[in-house]
Amino acid sequence: MSRMGDTIRQNRTKYGLTEKQLAKKTGLAESFIKDVEQGRRIPSDDQARRILKACGVTDSMSPELDTAQEPEVKLRPKPRPYIIPVPENEPAPTPAQREAQAESNDAWLDALGGVVKRVPVLDKKGLVIDHMLFPVTGGKIEGGAPDKVLLYRMEDDALSGFRIHAGDLLLVVPEKTPVDDALMLLAVKGQRVVRRVKKLEGSKLMLQSYDRELKIDSVLWGEIQVLGRCVKLIRSL
Repeated sequence: MSRMGDTIRQNRTKYGLTEKQLAKKTGLAESFIKDVEQGRRIPSDDQARRILKACGVTDSMSPELDTAQEPEVKLRPKPRPYIIPVPENEPAPTPAQREAQAESNDAWLDALGGVVKRVPVLDKKGLVIDHMLFPVTGGKIEGGAPDKVLLYRMEDDALSGFRIHAGDLLLVVPEKTPVDDALMLLAVKGQRVVRRVKKLEGSKLMLQSYDRELKIDSVLWGEIQVLGRCVKLIRSL
């Protein structure tokens, strides 16, 4: 029971009222009165005053009303906007370098299993607009290093034909080279966009978007920068 429920039940019985009689005097349902007394429901201020008054409590602004209030929950402040710059083109690490890095990280990667990481949410300009928590499993988030993954928020319906709409979030893991037939986060003319990538002969790429109809742009590798591969869709309800 709650303190409010105890107060109502004690004063009701003291006043000689049944739940049914109290419900009739207050214009409330008998089931509601029972739920309040059992602590299953919390009445509004107006309902509490009517019930207490009908039970003979003359001071309707009693401490019982204060305890019925929901505690104030302080919201965490929104993060201060900042820009994550497009990284410089760097050569991909060699297999030997990757193996050496993996061996040096084995001990602490295992220790990170089960913790969570705040992942930044970026818009098309690279502005961090929010953060989301993701579990770190085996030192990875969806196969990517926890400090390298990010979320990209779709600004438009350029991929609606692929069931990705404006406002949806895409979890992106680092990738320096295009992956055929994958959704990739790219830096194009100073802005970030997500496109489905198709490899063509030589150094050409086909970038696909799909709003009302399929749109295809052919570009050279040197005209864009690959920032990552989209591995998970998070849709807002």
